[in-house]
Amino acid sequence: MRNLNFHQTFPPTLEYFSRLFDVVNNGIPMTKEEISSATGIPTGKSSGKVEPHIDYAVYMGLLEEEAPVGGKYSLRCTPLGNEIRKQDPGFREALTQLICHVRLTSPTTGAQLWSMIIRDILPKYKNGLKDNILEDEIRKKISGTIKTGPFYSTYRDSFDLLKLLIREQQTTSIVPQPLINDFGYVYSYALIYEWEKIFPTDDEISADELEKLKFSGAFGWDAQRQYVALEHLAELGVIRLNRQLSPFTIYKLTTSDKLIAELYSLLC
Repeated sequence: MRNLNFHQTFPPTLEYFSRLFDVVNNGIPMTKEEISSATGIPTGKSSGKVEPHIDYAVYMGLLEEEAPVGGKYSLRCTPLGNEIRKQDPGFREALTQLICHVRLTSPTTGAQLWSMIIRDILPKYKNGLKDNILEDEIRKKISGTIKTGPFYSTYRDSFDLLKLLIREQQTTSIVPQPLINDFGYVYSYALIYEWEKIFPTDDEISADELEKLKFSGAFGWDAQRQYVALEHLAELGVIRLNRQLSPFTIYKLTTSDKLIAELYSLLC
């Protein structure tokens, strides 16, 4: 994991990812100042929005970054980034925001603070939790000063179409997401991506092992809603459910790479 405060207090601005996509086209290593000049994303000597947005883009699975050499960044689009760039370069679809949310909160490759709050902490508090309790939960896992402001801004401003979090009287709660048919391959991607990271050699896992993927936490689902979602994924041919065993098992029928091309295919 990178620096926990990589964001430098800046929440992600989705428009900036579109501008970074344009820089990637050049294929030329660039300093943050050159990136700023080419994209209009502001930066300074010691801080600014270029470096945090490169990190956000990496955590969201949009870009891959080689280690800076001589202060220059070599960026390239991932297959996921290329698909979003082709389908929704302005990040105007709720489906696109959901994909970015899924990857940003990934327990294996996402930003640790976002992953921890969404996938670990909030699922334990179905009725929400006060800010002081949330801070205590974070301190159990992370030492040092953690700036949580950008986390809240992410869901208030950047992923606003999702309506994922409610903030009232210093209390945060996650809103269980409706199961939307158009998003079927996003749910599929969320499941299979973590499966490949955590159980890379297993084509079949049990219901108990499923919990290690923290799949349901990304969408605020309880066990019942998660099972309904799994039935939907089985109908799509992404998985096969074996209900004869207790606990039930799930058999994987595709890969996350193959699912990228299907992400937008169900949109009307």
